[in-house]
Amino acid sequence: MGATIERRDVVRLGAVEVPYAFKRVPRRRHVHILVNEEGAIEVRAPWRFSLAKAREVLRENARWVVRTLDGARERLAQRPPLITGTRLPLLDASLRLEVRPRAQMDLFAGARKGQGRVERRGTALRVSTASLGEGELRGLIEHWYRREAATHLAARVEHYSPRLGVRPSRVTIRGQRSRWGSCSGKGTVSLNWRLMMVPGALADYVVVHELCHLRHMNHSPRFWAMVGGAIPDYRDRRRRLNALQGRLPL
Repeated sequence: MGATIERRDVVRLGAVEVPYAFKRVPRRRHVHILVNEEGAIEVRAPWRFSLAKAREVLRENARWVVRTLDGARERLAQRPPLITGTRLPLLDASLRLEVRPRAQMDLFAGARKGQGRVERRGTALRVSTASLGEGELRGLIEHWYRREAATHLAARVEHYSPRLGVRPSRVTIRGQRSRWGSCSGKGTVSLNWRLMMVPGALADYVVVHELCHLRHMNHSPRFWAMVGGAIPDYRDRRRRLNALQGRLPL
């Protein structure tokens, strides 16, 4: 039993029918309900957990699920449209989005050949694609942010690692929906590419937080003392970061 088993299902919660993904995970001990930023629901459960039990758990937590789902949809509706003129954050800067038809693609080089190209020109982020659909634009822009994250966040890891006296075995860039970063028992530090959309000081806090887990795989007083040694105002940075959860444009 190595792989996660996923099924799609629909459950009625009060007056509405709600679609969700049901995942049975080997070695998982508890059931967990997740509602991501796009309003998608996922139930992660132990391997022998049944679909019927998953529906029961959702019904038992119907009030929380519907309230959380409504909140996610409200924040999603408040996201700015990906059109020319929209401002996108990049650490402590702000970029003006410029969307161009593919006919102008030869004006600049960028990423994801064949699907579109993205390039930063000063304070402008230029996207050229044959399709102006929200999905493709979002994918192209996300890909660009991921590349920026791979460079910037890796550099911040290199900056803080010697100061903390730790060294990750590997650094990966991911798109976690419910966390800014993570650290595995094997020493892999994973960082969310969306950290490129928050102020640099807050991104640094996450880098330090995960690096400190290489020494302390918990949130004990020793762990927080280590974090505070590198970032004395970590409590304020953590509060500001939590306030941005689910409120970024991508």
